[in-house]
Amino acid sequence: MLESIYRLDFEIELLTGLHIGGSTDTFDIGGADSTVIKNPLTHEPYIPGSSIKGKLRSLLTQKYGKVSFEKKDPEMVLEKDEIRCLFEPVSTSDELTVSRCIFRDAYLTDESKEELQKHLGLGAFTEIKAENSIDLLKGKAANPRFIERVPRGAKFSGEIVLQIYEGDDAEQLKEVVKEALKMLELNYLGGSGTRGYGRVEIHSQDFQKVEF
Repeated sequence: MLESIYRLDFEIELLTGLHIGGSTDTFDIGGADSTVIKNPLTHEPYIPGSSIKGKLRSLLTQKYGKVSFEKKDPEMVLEKDEIRCLFEPVSTSDELTVSRCIFRDAYLTDESKEELQKHLGLGAFTEIKAENSIDLLKGKAANPRFIERVPRGAKFSGEIVLQIYEGDDAEQLKEVVKEALKMLELNYLGGSGTRGYGRVEIHSQDFQKVEF
């Protein structure tokens, strides 16, 4: 039985450029080899809730679980029940299956929209970064490519909803989510994190109980 619902509002501030891939076929901006995901109606970049959920689960599993890298046994063995409790669907009855943690898409704040267009031009929200791979034998740049990114300084607002069922330890589950957000600040979001992309800072208060 559902006992309570909590909501955590947060803001993601980009400390380096962010690249979460979109469809190059759909979003052709002329010359970019890899584009970012955008709202097709507004053309504004956003951070999918699935990207946030997947990254947080991955970080928690790195800390509390272990992964088999053998192709015959790719299953993840978790050592902290809260990870499975938060991220995997749970059956509350014979017919109903739900997820305790709901991750909303995160969208640019109004302030960031204005700032980006002020510096990049009306209707522009991203930058194009030129990159080269290095030929290790010759020590020369090769295979240039152009990557679309959301610039450093942009801010996205998001929301996590936590549903608490009978028998759950609400405080423990909330702490695990907040721990994952802290770990994200020491890691990266999106692609090319080992090349400097996707460093973020998370601004949030605490979970607020929602009356229903």
